[in-house]
Amino acid sequence: MTAPFRLAVQIRDRLYRSGILRARRLDHPVISIGNLTVGGTGKTPLTILLAETFHAEGYKPVILSRGYRRQSKGTVVVSRGEGPLVSWKEAGDEPYLMALRLSGTAAVVVGESRHAAGLVAQRENLGNLFLLDDGFQHRQLHRDVDIVTVDPTEWLGAETLLPLGRWREPRSAITRAHAACVQDVPAMPPLDLPIPQFKVTNVVSGVYFRGERVPVEDLHGKSIAAFAGIAKPERFFKTLEGLGLHIDQRVSFRDHHSFTDADLRGLQGDVPITTEKDNVRLEGRGDFFTLRVSANIAELEALKTLILKRISQ
Repeated sequence: MTAPFRLAVQIRDRLYRSGILRARRLDHPVISIGNLTVGGTGKTPLTILLAETFHAEGYKPVILSRGYRRQSKGTVVVSRGEGPLVSWKEAGDEPYLMALRLSGTAAVVVGESRHAAGLVAQRENLGNLFLLDDGFQHRQLHRDVDIVTVDPTEWLGAETLLPLGRWREPRSAITRAHAACVQDVPAMPPLDLPIPQFKVTNVVSGVYFRGERVPVEDLHGKSIAAFAGIAKPERFFKTLEGLGLHIDQRVSFRDHHSFTDADLRGLQGDVPITTEKDNVRLEGRGDFFTLRVSANIAELEALKTLILKRISQ
């Protein structure tokens, strides 16, 4: 069943490589952050980190995203750089989260066509550097830098393409990218990649409740109900345990799950805690503790230099 999908991917790749299909350009540099598998490789934290990094360099970043599972159509300006202007349902949960985290740092625009979204951002003068969220397969838009995020566990496992597996493209497609950001997974051997690679560590920024940071020590000894609707919820649970929290109840939902009242009534314990992305989709349904995680790259200066060199050409 994966053979037709693999053939379609190969044909599309050849059409772009031959120039029969052409990518459209925007007036400002484009940095794409994407992956070869479905979800759970840390694209959103990395996009936030790069937006903060290049804002500090004097750029005005604009994030272009599809807005997966949003309830709107066409191009929507989610943020002009000062926080969300629309609901998470109109933006999509990840663009809305990035608009929140990057208030004062980056604008966010969503659209089925990232080129059309970029044209709107240019017309409204929202910025001068585009970050293409989940853009590795969105080849209709020219990019100056392609970064892929890699889960080493998946990379060393079986390459099973959609619809039976998690791979969007074969491993060999990584040669199109200029850099790989590899998740730091304990006890995993270094990967043999054909492009420069940078190790990414997820760092806990804190636990929050009603927008205020809560000392983790205050949660020790309490009954924890941990729940998440993300691609790899087990990582969320392990992170909580790494903070010394005892999880009495762990509940996993599908990625981008729309929570129901029944879901929430089933939670037990003193401290119901979830991820930032899930908390976006819980807006108006009550108060929940939220774990905030950020990306950290020890060799960030080297990655920044690689990107700056390419976008200056």
